[in-house]
Amino acid sequence: MESPIVDGTILTEPLDGQVVLEPIYSPIYDGGMSCDAMPAGSNCGCDSIACDGGCDFTMTGNSCCGELCSPKSWRPCVTLCLPTDGWVSFEYLAWWQDGMGLPPLVTTSTDPNVSQANAGVLGQPTTRTLFGGEEVLTDTFEGGRLRFGVWLDRCHTWAVSAEYFQLGSQSESFFQNSNGDPILARPFFNVDPTSGSPREDSELVAFNGTGNTIVSGAVGATAESQLVGGGFNFRRLQKTSEGCNRWLFNNCPEQYCSRVETLFGYRYLQLDESVGIFENLTGIAPQANFNIVDNFRTKNQFNGVDIGAVYRQTRGNWTIDGLVRLGVGTTHQTVSINGSTVISGDTTNPGSQTYPGGLLAQQTNMGTYTRDQFSVIPEFNANLGYQLNDHWRIMLGYTFIYWSNVVRPGEHISRDLNPNQLPPPVDPLTGPARPSFAFDSVDYWVQGINTGLEYRW
Repeated sequence: MESPIVDGTILTEPLDGQVVLEPIYSPIYDGGMSCDAMPAGSNCGCDSIACDGGCDFTMTGNSCCGELCSPKSWRPCVTLCLPTDGWVSFEYLAWWQDGMGLPPLVTTSTDPNVSQANAGVLGQPTTRTLFGGEEVLTDTFEGGRLRFGVWLDRCHTWAVSAEYFQLGSQSESFFQNSNGDPILARPFFNVDPTSGSPREDSELVAFNGTGNTIVSGAVGATAESQLVGGGFNFRRLQKTSEGCNRWLFNNCPEQYCSRVETLFGYRYLQLDESVGIFENLTGIAPQANFNIVDNFRTKNQFNGVDIGAVYRQTRGNWTIDGLVRLGVGTTHQTVSINGSTVISGDTTNPGSQTYPGGLLAQQTNMGTYTRDQFSVIPEFNANLGYQLNDHWRIMLGYTFIYWSNVVRPGEHISRDLNPNQLPPPVDPLTGPARPSFAFDSVDYWVQGINTGLEYRW
């Protein structure tokens, strides 16, 4: 209807008693009827909101498809202040990782009358593994993740964001001492040709022979792991949509609004792990104390580009978020192996002598080794959220991260050993130079539940 003309002036306000027909925005959902239409015999309905990618400053909470838009564009601050629009969230993480495989490191014999040559030797019917021989570090990791970002324009089409997460160090340990009962041993594969064909063998930590203690002592082992990650990226709004449809928790058509954003940036991950084995034992012939230590450490540092997409759908106070991204770059691998043996109390050689090399860490494999390998790190993240008000949202979600080409300590513990290297070593060495070192890359994953709070302003 055209506006009336009074005394040659076009009136923009309706006259008293004038009927004005306002246009109604009513999007169509998949069922072919408008959002406000209700099927016969149904109480279902759906009210639309204007959410076409622009900003609607008359709305709160659901403007810009779940984004609380500001009528002012962002500008750098001269003094300390917050950007006009942004978000920050903190999540508690309860994750699980791909377990670390270990070779058998500590064994015992269930038969107290077993011969000294077969005590704790793998392959013997009475030998049992006390530590190693399976995956360790499979329990829950606990940690936190911080995410924050700022929008660079008032309609929330460009943003810069960053994140950091850390899983607290997880460890799994073993310790036992004995005066000979039970039997304690360190198994290895003897490659010395002068002692016969290669065979399974063991170093005794505690053993009784014919009623007399030949050696007594303690043995312990610890495996540790820690994961941290972070990065930053630029985000750009690609698409918004709104309409009505049915969803999982409601058979009635319900209004929804969604956003799709792409991201591009930088990503960093670091995985630190270690395995340590120590022995404190006392021998009878000769009478001496031995402190033996083996340490195997690995560090993986990923640096690369990060690309991905973010999806968010808003239905009333409920939100569903999905993140899919891929990190592509290089992993700097570091493997450190060292060991030592301290012998003291030997009546034939008074004083204390320290020798390089423990049992499975010897001069033939000890050292620090590095290399760079190409890696990919895909990640999937999904969250279900509930909007408490315009600013606060609670979240519950799931995260899965995969990392190719990493090094782990268990893959670099070689059980091949030439006993002629055991301190004090035979000089010059006779027989194979074992254990030896070789890089062995594996794949790694971590996944779990995350829950937290998000604040948007």
